[in-house]
Amino acid sequence: MLLSAFAYAHFVNLADAETREKPSAEAVVASPVLGSYNYKAADFFGLSNAMLTEFARSEIAEIAKVQRDQELTISVPAAAEAENGERLRQWEKVAARSAAIADAFESAGQNGNLIVLDMPEKLVSAVKQSDDIKLTFAEPDEALLKN
Repeated sequence: MLLSAFAYAHFVNLADAETREKPSAEAVVASPVLGSYNYKAADFFGLSNAMLTEFARSEIAEIAKVQRDQELTISVPAAAEAENGERLRQWEKVAARSAAIADAFESAGQNGNLIVLDMPEKLVSAVKQSDDIKLTFAEPDEALLKN
């Protein structure tokens, strides 16, 4: 297998510059970011719930005016599970908070087909380095517009 990797690398390097550039030109190009907002989870939600604060609602209303008709990716961090009787478990909290933000944007006029929830692949009880909620706006993907 290692020999195959070396052979492939050798043949790629033998190709002329135009041939080497062709695959990179065909690579998928990510949509440029048109706006990005970061908020502390504590600014958007109470300690153990998924109810938006008044601050969050006013921020979402203002952002929706500026970033209208753009694809919105919502990323809510997974916080450590506490053993103090919190009502929501970690995965429930991430899902509920993501849905609350999406619903608030939709209520503010955002096209629901343009909202993407970026859920963590794996929820663990360890504390993440960043507890920021990230809202990222980009040019809408044509596939999202058709739905």
